[in-house]
Amino acid sequence: MSRMARKADFPGKFAELLERLEAADGPIAAAPYEGGPVGDLHEHATRVYFLDDLIELLGWTLGLGGDVVEEARLKDKTTTRMDYLGKACLTDVPALLIEAKAWEKPFLQPRKDGAFRVDDVLANAIDHWRGGGETAKSPLAGDWPVYIDQVGNYVSRLYKLHGHRLPRAVICSGEWIVVFIDPVAAFVEGPAQSNSIKHFEKRNYKNDAPQLYELLSKNSLVEETPASVRPTEISNFLTSNTLDKCFHAVLVSYETAGTSVFGKKPRIAIHPALVLQDLAGMRLTVLEETDAEYMEYGRDEDGADLSLDAHVASIGEAAAALLKRTSEQLGVELHPSSVVDFLGFPKQPLHGPEVLKSLVKELPNHKGNWIVVSGQDTHFVRARPDLACEFHSWGTCKAAQRAAGDLAIIRPTMSPKALFADDKPHHCAHRDVLDRRETRCQVPMIDERLCCRGCTFAPVCWPGTVNPPLPCGGAS
Repeated sequence: MSRMARKADFPGKFAELLERLEAADGPIAAAPYEGGPVGDLHEHATRVYFLDDLIELLGWTLGLGGDVVEEARLKDKTTTRMDYLGKACLTDVPALLIEAKAWEKPFLQPRKDGAFRVDDVLANAIDHWRGGGETAKSPLAGDWPVYIDQVGNYVSRLYKLHGHRLPRAVICSGEWIVVFIDPVAAFVEGPAQSNSIKHFEKRNYKNDAPQLYELLSKNSLVEETPASVRPTEISNFLTSNTLDKCFHAVLVSYETAGTSVFGKKPRIAIHPALVLQDLAGMRLTVLEETDAEYMEYGRDEDGADLSLDAHVASIGEAAAALLKRTSEQLGVELHPSSVVDFLGFPKQPLHGPEVLKSLVKELPNHKGNWIVVSGQDTHFVRARPDLACEFHSWGTCKAAQRAAGDLAIIRPTMSPKALFADDKPHHCAHRDVLDRRETRCQVPMIDERLCCRGCTFAPVCWPGTVNPPLPCGGAS
């Protein structure tokens, strides 16, 4: 769903959520747990029946691989848990904190009688907390000094431990919502400003829905590109004037085939992709659905079943078609650049002094699927290694006392990940090479034994003359 469509749909979807909750047989009217009085929802029920759905309507994703973590741990001298923490997927930077309270917890309870403005009292209570004031003398009574203390500690610890300036913090019972628009300014820097605190009550939720969306939606708080776009969607994110560079890439899908009785085998599907890099550093992945091309040997001109010629050529043709279609949408002819010019994906899966940038990212919510940037090449593997080498054979490596593992890999395996078996041109069995590429290899999650000379990243992973030289020849 597009940003504009999600925003337009939110008031209606939010109203539907409220109607379900308020129905005669809904969770508010009926006790959600045996023995509980009618209407008494505990904090957990508030989360299950209200907040989980609200968060999804605001464009965030709960669950494994999502961008909202439940019971997120905040650890320094003590460990505490935040009910919900929304974050940017690519950088893991927190963007939204939600502290949930039981549905019927009362709204603001000023300590003194008389007329008051909600936002003013909240600002005064925050200033009192920040100054170390006693709970008994807080401008707020009941549980509210505890609420202020909880959120204040979360915000200040996130800021002091990690330097994260949290954009939004929320306290919500379901019947009321309090939003702190600049939590660090209020809880850390001070003084708290009443105009940066907004409160909402259930009786006005429907009218206030557009404002709630603007304050709390993922679109408002996180500037992230989608995992991928079609060529026809590119103009929503960049134009030919803002485009910096274009790179060939592939979508790699790691699959398994066969029965567990005899051992499952890996199967790797490849789809062409493009990655567009704009002048501000944004990286946009372009994908269109194509038939899967599986990375497997075909017969070469001599009839030997040892060539990736047909596979690499097929991906090349599909990549050219995607490049042409994308060029037409942008109104400019695209010329892919070398991977040397790629900025790298922000979240690096590799670690070590020799790794400068990552050319690989896993697609959010699609485990086992990666975008691999290949630059001017249309694939990250070569049809054939560019150098003959005897160390594709485990036996040869064993004779030289340099064999990887105790046994030869006689068929494709999932542990270690090896698509190409022993003695095949794209297989590496040399222990020294595998040890040294631990902090260099871009694609170990796809194939741990891929021959470096059969991979187009060899100049990136082994730049210049390698010292000590590789056993197959050294220079990339």
